[in-house]
Amino acid sequence: MPIIRLREEGFAVTAYFFNPNIHPQDEYQRRREAMRQVSELMGVPVVWEPETGEDAVDPAAWVKALGARTAEGVRCRDCYRTRMKAAARLARVRGFDAFCTSLLYSRYQHHAEIAAEAETAACDAGACFLYRDFRPYWQDGIHLSKEMGLYRQKWCGCILSKGEAERQRAARDAARAARKKTV
Repeated sequence: MPIIRLREEGFAVTAYFFNPNIHPQDEYQRRREAMRQVSELMGVPVVWEPETGEDAVDPAAWVKALGARTAEGVRCRDCYRTRMKAAARLARVRGFDAFCTSLLYSRYQHHAEIAAEAETAACDAGACFLYRDFRPYWQDGIHLSKEMGLYRQKWCGCILSKGEAERQRAARDAARAARKKTV
């Protein structure tokens, strides 16, 4: 949806695929392939980082670098910072008028923190951040992604989030099972 909305505003969109925290490698490849499909179906050029798509993540090194900042929300800000710095640098180096992020589409991400990290990264890099709140288009995006046959991720991508998502799903499943027993 961000691509569509930005194009409706008259922007020539170039996508940037960068997230060094996606784990495991097969999940990274699924997401990379989904971006390739979007690029092909929507005619959007993509800057890939890294170019090869191999060894994109070292989850152990990332968790170690976080130290005590592994709580959800705290670690997310570190991830946003890393990604927004890279996007801001790319925007400056490539001479783009501005950069935006599809992270602002998700209902599950920390919206204010993403925007703050993007603004800081833009100032530091000498780039311009284009803020847009894409969350109102959440359902439209779900419908479109299903229509396009795209892979839909079930967690943000980091190894810590994966464990949290699995525990939350297990708790929901257990609660559903308990409700069925009482009916």
